[in-house]
Amino acid sequence: MPENRCMQGIWSNPWLFILAASGSAVGLGNIWKFPYMVGENGGGAFLFVYFLCLFLVGLPVLIAEVALGRSVRSNPIDTINDLHERRIVTKGWVLVPYLAGLAGFLILSFYSVIAGWALAFFERSLAGVFSSVTKDETQAIFSALIGSPKEMLLWHSVFVLIVILVVGQSVTRGLAMLVKMLLPALILMLLGLAVYASIVGDFDKTLTFLFSWNWSHITTDVVLAAVGHAFFSLSIGMGGMFAYAAYMSKHMSIVRACTIVVGVDTLVAILAGLVVLPLVFSLNIDLDTGPSLTFVSLPVAFGRLPGGQGVGSVFFLLLILAALTSAITMLELFVAWLHERFYVSRLKAAFILGLGVWLLGLMSLLSLNEWKEIHFFGFTIFDFLDKFTSLILLPIVALLLSILVALRIPRSMLQNELITREPTHFKWWYNVLKFCSIPIMVVITVAGWIGV
Repeated sequence: MPENRCMQGIWSNPWLFILAASGSAVGLGNIWKFPYMVGENGGGAFLFVYFLCLFLVGLPVLIAEVALGRSVRSNPIDTINDLHERRIVTKGWVLVPYLAGLAGFLILSFYSVIAGWALAFFERSLAGVFSSVTKDETQAIFSALIGSPKEMLLWHSVFVLIVILVVGQSVTRGLAMLVKMLLPALILMLLGLAVYASIVGDFDKTLTFLFSWNWSHITTDVVLAAVGHAFFSLSIGMGGMFAYAAYMSKHMSIVRACTIVVGVDTLVAILAGLVVLPLVFSLNIDLDTGPSLTFVSLPVAFGRLPGGQGVGSVFFLLLILAALTSAITMLELFVAWLHERFYVSRLKAAFILGLGVWLLGLMSLLSLNEWKEIHFFGFTIFDFLDKFTSLILLPIVALLLSILVALRIPRSMLQNELITREPTHFKWWYNVLKFCSIPIMVVITVAGWIGV
């Protein structure tokens, strides 16, 4: 193992790890994707399956990733190499962190395009463009943005540059300062928006839609969507949590920390639903508009409701902040590896990787206009990257990581790393990971391959 292990130090406060990990989990998946996925997949039926997935798969796998990251205190690639040198695992397992880094890299390439939409709509909202607009008008505004490669390139470039500058700083200093400000601000903004939506929107219909369901609505597609979103939302399988855990204090309970992270992530998703759905229901806007719900339907609501222009600006700012906290994680794995293994400065490593993300993102945004006739397995480049990462790559990485931890790492090593004073927690986690999470992920991975 190289001497540069954990070069960045330790989180100065245990809560900083929780804030960073929660910021990683909280992103566009919670605020942009969750409301429309709930709308498309039966409301309460999807929510029930999603909660189940978080408890039976998301939380156990997150604990496994964090435990492995803290055990060696290095970037994920060198961690596996260290375990190989100690004859705990074979060399081939180094494929897992490489796939995790690839997943984060691919997701960030189209994620930054969506974040660019949020930047563009934030600018338009501040300018009062959405005042008293109709759905056809917002559709025209969104279509004009999608159809303009130059404008999308501008906002995509701005977002990628911000991510590069943040990731280029020390994890325990630059990122710590950021998450201390952004995550609490994000949650407070969401709470304020939820109160506003409950007053001016159809809150009763929203509660009925979210927390009641028909068992017939729980289909294979709903289950696949819920599991895929659980991985996407918690940033599982991207390696960022693994990397953050290298800076985690040995005195902190991993189970407790990961439980809090899942709780915060779930809270933000529910709050996002309580912001978006009452406004949509109050104006009888269709829920099945899919990804465009946020950028086509919501501006109509903001333009017609009291104080809606200001609220709309806050909402799109919220999207930008959420995108930033998650995007940082997606670049972290390979930045940490380049920094620690090849002694490249973090800023230089971030620029090198950020350039790759920018170029691939350019392909994604062009696939929405100039290259829209180019398809992979029936999908545009943008849609293919979304489906491939959420339904195939992330579940594969999570499955391999779980097998590595549950079946290859000695149980005694896990017990020493995870829990010393809470043996019942360890037993629960180990058994759920081994006998529940892994079989579920095998089924999901196979189904993902068949589906795509």
